[in-house]
Amino acid sequence: MAPPFLTVLTTPVPSDSARLTQEMRRRVRRFVKPGVPLPSQSPYPGHFALVRSVVEGLRAIGAEFNFNPGRLSELARVVYAPANEALRQAAELKRRGRVDYLVAGPVNALFADECDGVLQLPEIDRLIVAHPWALEFFREAPALRAKSVACPCGVDADAWKPSGGDGDKRGALVYWKSGGEAFCEQVEQVARACGLEPRRLRSMPGEHAIFSPADYRQLLDRSAIAIFLSTFETQGLALAEAWAMDVPTLVWDPQGAAEWRGRRFQSQSSAPYLTPATGRRWSGIDELGPTINEALANRSSFQPRAWVLANMTDAICSTALLDLIRTGVAQAGIARVTS
Repeated sequence: MAPPFLTVLTTPVPSDSARLTQEMRRRVRRFVKPGVPLPSQSPYPGHFALVRSVVEGLRAIGAEFNFNPGRLSELARVVYAPANEALRQAAELKRRGRVDYLVAGPVNALFADECDGVLQLPEIDRLIVAHPWALEFFREAPALRAKSVACPCGVDADAWKPSGGDGDKRGALVYWKSGGEAFCEQVEQVARACGLEPRRLRSMPGEHAIFSPADYRQLLDRSAIAIFLSTFETQGLALAEAWAMDVPTLVWDPQGAAEWRGRRFQSQSSAPYLTPATGRRWSGIDELGPTINEALANRSSFQPRAWVLANMTDAICSTALLDLIRTGVAQAGIARVTS
């Protein structure tokens, strides 16, 4: 069978020798550790949320693709590699003529010189960024900006949906990702003054294991609003998950100095995809109280879940990604090699 149009690659394709070694280890393990199950592996290696959304979205739309094939013969001529080890392998395969078109982003690196300059591999044909404002990170790399295009990641609207119960809707989820604890406490005091009971959820930039999705989903299901504290977001996937739960978000958006892995820069947004249907922005603590009161008084004006269903599901975002890749392949004049 001929390979499909596209391969999504987040773990390198194993060599024949590596595959044989893995098989031998599995066989030996039965005798060395009888009855002991193999260590669990993620079904979506790499950046879990992004990879899950892309793969499940492509499956939902019936796209012609495969995911982390086990043999080089199964690799498509067009490869999307949003994980660095896989991206470097795909670049080498392109140098050898085995890959025709290579796509990366948006989670390989934030800055052009980050991760040993992986984004500047000349074999990359198209770089996905989460939102157009992220192009500012490539201000000093015009060639990288020229090959970049924005495409957001989707959310699983079936997993992220309100329970429909009559839970406590006087709760206010405070999603604390940036800013000092004293600032977070001020935010909570303002929420209480507006008649809400704040419930804090601690997060950190680049950290995905502080809380479980189930914890987050449960808190959202019990909240009238969510207040987000983050100095910058390239997309804001946690925001989209809140919207899918039909919870409007009030986002602190200072658009000031921000930091990523010790590097400071000027943020342009803490909520790139926020709309009037999904929430409001505020920048100073004195603005928060009036923003909360306005949101509570006009709760029916928000339609966050409807907005997600129309704009940011897995299927919608994967369709957009696939269209971008197909357009790039056509513009590059690459002939279709699969039937």
